[in-house]
Amino acid sequence: MHRGDGDQSNPWALIRREDKFDCRYYIARRDVVRLQGGEERLYTHIHMKQLGVAVVPIDDDGTTTLVGQYRYVLDRYTWEIPKGGGRRDLPPLDSAKRELSEETGFHADYWLQLFAASASPGLTDAAASGFVAWGLHGGDAHPDPEEIITPRRVPFSAAVSMVLSGEIADYGSMAAILTIETKLRRGELPSDLAALLR
Repeated sequence: MHRGDGDQSNPWALIRREDKFDCRYYIARRDVVRLQGGEERLYTHIHMKQLGVAVVPIDDDGTTTLVGQYRYVLDRYTWEIPKGGGRRDLPPLDSAKRELSEETGFHADYWLQLFAASASPGLTDAAASGFVAWGLHGGDAHPDPEEIITPRRVPFSAAVSMVLSGEIADYGSMAAILTIETKLRRGELPSDLAALLR
């Protein structure tokens, strides 16, 4: 049943905020809340201290650079686009430029924001912006000391296939790659970028 836009006001009342765990990256909270005048209840959630960024670099020959690394939490090796986090008080583009340089050594003349999205909004306020970068200039990668990453250049079409086959399974990487592919098919990319991908 279609309900239109509905009432978009906040139905939650915060009674008491309880920070249960605080580290460099996030705060785990257990708040006491009330929904539309109902009974008080606990709401456990995670506040992220940084905003995520993800970048698809497109080289002059239509290739992109993926980064591979072993993810401790997943206990497996993954292929992803360059991504990381940045301060909430900085523009996401600034953090995206830093991450691209750190993980690949690239600097780009042109940038296009693809999305600003949330992940698991019932559990966390984690959010990330996705970008595509082109007009690349090379340099030396300088990843964080705790990152052991391997760059892998592939045609952009191969990256799309890796998403569709499940080889790339990271949400941010999937969203950015498939957004570019969709915008390419719909004729919604800048003409110089589209020419690199055809």
